[in-house]
Amino acid sequence: MINIAPGIEHRAPKKAFTFVETMIVLALFGILGVSLFSSFSMGMKVWKRATSTNLFKRKAVLTIERLSMELRRTFNYTSIGFLGDKAHIEFPGIVGNSIYNLSYDFFPEEKCVKRSGISRQEMLSLEDGNFSRIVIPQVKDFTLSYYGADNQTGNYTFLESWNNTVAGIPAAVKVSVVLENGTNLEKIITIPIAQQ
Repeated sequence: MINIAPGIEHRAPKKAFTFVETMIVLALFGILGVSLFSSFSMGMKVWKRATSTNLFKRKAVLTIERLSMELRRTFNYTSIGFLGDKAHIEFPGIVGNSIYNLSYDFFPEEKCVKRSGISRQEMLSLEDGNFSRIVIPQVKDFTLSYYGADNQTGNYTFLESWNNTVAGIPAAVKVSVVLENGTNLEKIITIPIAQQ
């Protein structure tokens, strides 16, 4: 047994972290936190880039398919007609139970393609039946061309513009879309009614 002088109490030494140990732990947590944050933020950037690219490409593909379906179902309707140039196309179509003047337009300043429609009743001012919305965002270029007889040569080729009062309905429409991420989509849509 240890003898302690009278009047002096024996205390056990306090157990605590030293300043150096505390600084080492803080430095390790700091390094771990920075590495976790940088990994997480890099993963979020990659995920956003991958999903946004796929989303815009999917919207473009679906819009081209919708345009394709609508062009295949178009018909000869003299009060609406079939008109088009490199950045605009309009033609008669059926939406629900009504006849519409459907159009697709490229707006380079807004970098988008919009689909619009006005019903025959609206054109006659009988009721409100028009719509317009963006169908393809993030568009770098959108080009349309129309397959038909060239007035100068008589040969069939893709033309930059179309007017049904001169040439009826084109045999096909070529759609080219370039998205801002570099994705390039192209489709030739044949129009059955023009084949008759």
